Amino acid sequence: MVSEPSCIFCKIVAGIIPSLKVLETDHALAFLDVNPVNLGHILVVPKSHHANLAELSEAVAAHIGSLLPKLCRAVQSATGAAALNVVINNGRDAGQTVDHGHWHLIPRYPGDAVHWPWTHVAYPPEGPDPLRERIASALASE
Repeated sequence: MVSEPSCIFCKIVAGIIPSLKVLETDHALAFLDVNPVNLGHILVVPKSHHANLAELSEAVAAHIGSLLPKLCRAVQSATGAAALNVVINNGRDAGQTVDHGHWHLIPRYPGDAVHWPWTHVAYPPEGPDPLRERIASALASE
């Protein structure tokens, strides 16, 4: 298992820093966030160090993805939340503050203080097709 000595999540996985675990498998760890957005906010981290999700193996990503429905049900059941956000901040410009790819499960309640600052943009005059083609080409060259 790949570990980064200075990574806080690697230290949590190794047991060097204690955590409030809710689920552990051979490849993933889910625990309560120490600075929750709402009570019941959990983090799901791969046990191997990957700076972001683009570096994560497909097998580990699929494993963590398979845990998400169960974790969502458990968080909603335990908190009574009306809904929840599953959030991935992939890279510093996207708000990632710990360089170890991870998922946030954030319980949501009617009228809570969580607001997304996202705005929407229009496609350029040539439309979305050139961008779609560039993405498809990048996928084909993987």
